[in-house]
Amino acid sequence: MRCSVGGPRFIQTMSPFLVCFLIGCGFSGVKCKMIEVCAEINAPATLPCKVSNQGLNNSVHWYKKPNILISIGKYFYNTRMSFSQESKEEWDIHIRHVHVDDAGQYTCKVGEKVMAKVNLVVKGPPVIHETHNMTFEEGSTGILWCNVTGFPTPSVRWYWKSPHQSDLTETDSGAEGAKLVLHNITRYYDNIYICKASNSVAANRREIRVHVKFGPDVGVFQETITAIVGQEVKLHCAVEAFPMEGELEWVLENGQQIRAGEKYDIIPDREFVKDFNTQFLSMVIQEGHLGVGDYGKYVCRTKNFARGYNEKTVVIQKPIEDRENVENITDINV
Repeated sequence: MRCSVGGPRFIQTMSPFLVCFLIGCGFSGVKCKMIEVCAEINAPATLPCKVSNQGLNNSVHWYKKPNILISIGKYFYNTRMSFSQESKEEWDIHIRHVHVDDAGQYTCKVGEKVMAKVNLVVKGPPVIHETHNMTFEEGSTGILWCNVTGFPTPSVRWYWKSPHQSDLTETDSGAEGAKLVLHNITRYYDNIYICKASNSVAANRREIRVHVKFGPDVGVFQETITAIVGQEVKLHCAVEAFPMEGELEWVLENGQQIRAGEKYDIIPDREFVKDFNTQFLSMVIQEGHLGVGDYGKYVCRTKNFARGYNEKTVVIQKPIEDRENVENITDINV
């Protein structure tokens, strides 16, 4: 039988014979059929029961399965429950602000005679229970959970988005169910994952931030830079890592650290940082300070990173024509 919302409307649409068959079954000797009434959480609900010639007011009792006494006559043990009596024959229970615990099977009796059986179905929107941000090691397998309750049972689908994008675009992962398994995790799994739960009542969502631990990976924008004597030269370097627990430094080929001063400028370039997993560090040989002895290798390397060490080299070289002139001079001298 299809779920009825509110109870009385369901009864009123039946023929008198069917009403007697379902409601007056206690006196007719026919086994009662279960009536199903639906209600949403915090909404009202009415459980129908008609009793003819019941005699004393205290002869009508309502029970909830397994055998919990709900009412004796017009007295209720639950203050949210009352009788909505429009006639002496109507002993319909009216429940204000239905709770989840109200769901179950109810029986209206006169003595031992069953007058009505009602199954109250409490519908609830999806409720996503506590979720936690997660951190995984690169190369591992991770599991995300979306523990959700509600009635009807909600369906769950997973989406993801970058934590650094400016728009609200979400990518459908195609995965369904309360569990999302991330296999062979890489740093590119570092995202916000969204579980969306929905049923016929409503929809809900919850975001889970996933961090991926990985060691430092240093990169440079240009591995070779051609410059003439006296020209300003800019060398750009970046490191990706999580957690970002160390620093970057520029050193000469002999390992001597380059420090900011009249000749060099060290710029952290923090205004360009969009991803907190990335750190930038530029080194500038200021205009008028690049001499013949400054051509060669410059190294950008990590410093104080507990998860590893990495470096990248940039070569500053003379223009081709200058190199050719030097070779020609060498040949003549030979």
